[in-house]
Amino acid sequence: MSRSARIFVTGLGIISPAGAGTAPFWDDLCAARHRFTELSPLYAGMKEGALGGRVPQEARDVALAQVSEQTRARPRSASLFAEYAALEALRDAGLERGDDTVRNAVVCIGSSDGQADALEDVAGGRRDISETGGFSSFSITEGVAATVGARGPAFTTQSTCASANVAVSCAIEMLRSGVADTAVVGGCDPYSEKNIIGFSSLQAIGASRCLPFSVNRRYVTPSEGAGILVLQTEDTLRPGQQPYAEILSTAINNDAGHPTAPDRGGVEACHHRALAEAGITAADVDVIFAHGTGSRANDTVEGGIFTEIYPRAAVTAIKGTVGHLMGAAGAAGAVASCLTLKHRLVPPTAVDRAEVDGALNLVTGAPLAMPHLRYVQNNAFGFGGNNAISIFRNVA
Repeated sequence: MSRSARIFVTGLGIISPAGAGTAPFWDDLCAARHRFTELSPLYAGMKEGALGGRVPQEARDVALAQVSEQTRARPRSASLFAEYAALEALRDAGLERGDDTVRNAVVCIGSSDGQADALEDVAGGRRDISETGGFSSFSITEGVAATVGARGPAFTTQSTCASANVAVSCAIEMLRSGVADTAVVGGCDPYSEKNIIGFSSLQAIGASRCLPFSVNRRYVTPSEGAGILVLQTEDTLRPGQQPYAEILSTAINNDAGHPTAPDRGGVEACHHRALAEAGITAADVDVIFAHGTGSRANDTVEGGIFTEIYPRAAVTAIKGTVGHLMGAAGAAGAVASCLTLKHRLVPPTAVDRAEVDGALNLVTGAPLAMPHLRYVQNNAFGFGGNNAISIFRNVA
C-alpha cells in the first residue's frame, strides 16, 4: 500500500475522570466541567490537598462488566481501561470482535507507566508478586488484542506523555506499508504513585487545578484513563460506515534538549514536520488541541508557537477538565479532535477569559461553533524531549 493511501478514524472509545464512554467525556469537555479530587499524601512531608483526576468507581464497574471475560480476579487498571476503550471503539466503528476486518488488525497501545499499580502494590506490600500478573507493559497491548480478537502485529510504545500519538504514528506507517488495513490504537495510563511523588518533588502539583494558558497557572493535574481509535484504510470501509475524520499525518521527534523542560526549537520543528507531511500550511489549521499542561514552561513554549505561527487557529486545552492522562493524553486529545470534527464544535478551555495569557486565541466560556471546520491538530509532548503531533481532516 502506498504512502498516499487514505486512512480514516471509524471508531472512538475512552474512559476518563468524566466516566466510561465518549458521551460523558464530550459532555464534560463542552461544559468545562472538572471532577478532580484531593490525593492522599504518599510520603512524610508531602503537602496535603494536591488535586488529581481518578476514573470514578461506577465507570470502573461498567468497564469491568464489559471486559470481565478477559480480566483476572484483581484486574490491573491499565489493562481494564485500555480493553474497555477498545471495545467501545470497536462497537462505535460497527465492527465485531474477531470479524474479517478486525482479525488481522494492528494493535498498538502507548503508555508511559504501563502496569504501574501492580509494581507499586508489590513495592508497598499490598499484593504478592504472584498475584500481579506481571509488570510488562506489553501485557496491556496483548490484552487489548485478545479482547478485540485481533491476531496481527501487536506492540506497545513508551514515549512519556507523547506515547499515544507515537502509537498512532507507528500504526499509520504499518497501514501505509501494507502490513495491515485496520488498526486498534491509542493510549492508557493508570494512577501512579511514582508519578505523584515525582510531580510533588518537583512542586508541580498542588491544591489549585490545572489552568492551561492562564496567567494564574501553576500546577499540573495528574489523571488516568485510556483512549482508543479504530483506523481503517479506505478500501476496508463498509457501506454505511461514517468515519469521524481522515488522519493526514502524525509527526514525531525527540529534541533531547532537557530532561523535563520543553525545547522551543524541537517543538516547533515537530509542528513544521506535521504540516509538511499533511500537505497543508499553518494557515489551514482551524483548531488546535494543545498539550496545555498548565505548567509555566510548557504553556509558554506552546503559546508562543500558536500566536506566531497559527494566529488564526482556535486553541483549546482539555487538561483543565479531565486532567493530564499521561501516556493517554494524546489519545484523549485525538478522541476530542474527532468529536470536534463530528459536531463542528470546539469545547472550551476551563479558564476564565480574563485570565488568558497574552494574545492567544483560546476558546473559553461556551463551546465555539465552527460550521466550516476543516483541519484539527492534536499536540502531545513529554519529558525527555518527546514531541508528537497529529492532524485530522473533516470528511463530512
